[in-house]
Amino acid sequence: MISVPDIIALVQAKIPDAEVNCLDKTGMSDHFIIHVVSKVFAEGSIMDRHRMVQDALNPAMQDGRLHAAEIKTEVPSD
Repeated sequence: MISVPDIIALVQAKIPDAEVNCLDKTGMSDHFIIHVVSKVFAEGSIMDRHRMVQDALNPAMQDGRLHAAEIKTEVPSD
């Protein structure tokens, strides 16, 4: 199991300017909907964005704390 603050910290460690919102999808602390907003996403495709977030979450996936993540990404609107 992993906490929302832990997920946010993992993402922000790899994407420092990221605004991260996270929702525990099942209430079991292993399936999450993760919404990440970052300026670095302006440079790549949606697949590139998702790979960046997946890379950040990989340690938690590998050790079993995180089972599934529904990832949503966007570039800030400003």
